[in-house]
Amino acid sequence: MALMVLLAGCVAFPANGSLKRPEEAAAKQQRESKPPPKDLYVVAFGDSLTEGVGDQERKGGYVGRLVPLLSAEDGVRTVTVANFGKRGRRVSELAPVIDAHHKELERANLIWLTIGGNDVMNVVRSHFFDLSRERFAQASETFAARLDRLIRSLRTLNPDAVIVLVGLYNPFSSTLPNVPEINDVIAEWNRTSQAVLSGYPRTVFVEIQDIFAGRDDLLYRDEFHPNAAGYEQIARRVHQALRERKDWWLDRNNRLEGR
Repeated sequence: MALMVLLAGCVAFPANGSLKRPEEAAAKQQRESKPPPKDLYVVAFGDSLTEGVGDQERKGGYVGRLVPLLSAEDGVRTVTVANFGKRGRRVSELAPVIDAHHKELERANLIWLTIGGNDVMNVVRSHFFDLSRERFAQASETFAARLDRLIRSLRTLNPDAVIVLVGLYNPFSSTLPNVPEINDVIAEWNRTSQAVLSGYPRTVFVEIQDIFAGRDDLLYRDEFHPNAAGYEQIARRVHQALRERKDWWLDRNNRLEGR
C-alpha cells in the first residue's frame, strides 16, 4: 500500500526541469501563433476636409486625428499617411490625382476619401436664384456616375485596400433659407453615394450628417468647414466604422477571395 501511494505522487518533469501548467502552455501557444504587429499605409485624398481646412488646432483635420486612434489598436505597429487632399476639388478632378499617385495607392492598406461637398456647392453657385431639388437630383446622378468610375479605378489599382468614403453634412441650413429641403437633398446625395459603394467589396460609407445637424458649434468661422471639434467627431466616427471591420484591414492573410 505504501508503494502505491508513493507511485501515485510521482510526477514526470521535462528534461529542462521546468513544469508548465496547461493554461500557461495554451497562452504561450497563442502568443506564438499571433501575427506580428502590422505597419499600416494610408492614402487620403479628396477635398478640403481631407486637407483639414478649418482645423484651428492644425492637427490635420480628421486624417491627423485618426492616426493616433489607429496606432492604439492592438495589432498595429505604425500608421503612415500620404495625404493628397486639396481644397476646392470636385469628383471630376480626382482622376488625375489617381494617375499621379499610382504607387502610393497600390501599396495602401486603407484609402480615405472625402468628396462631394464642392459638387453640391457648385449647384448652389450656378443656380443660386433658381435652386430646386430637381437641379440637385440631376447633379447627384452625374456625381454618382463619376464616383462609380473613381471607385472602379481604385479597385483596379488595389483589389484589397479598404476604401472609406466620408459622407456629406449640411452646412447650408442658415445660408440657404430659400431651400428648406436642403437636409433632404444632402441625405439623398449620401444615399446615392452609399449605393455606389455597395457595388464594390471592402468599401465603407461613413455617415456624418447627423453629427452636424443643428450644431453650428462644430463649424469653422467660414460656416462651411468643420472646426477642430467637428474634425474630432468625424475622426471618431470613421474610427468606429473601421473597428467594426477590423478583419478587413488588419489580417495580413485576409484577401478578397471568398468575400
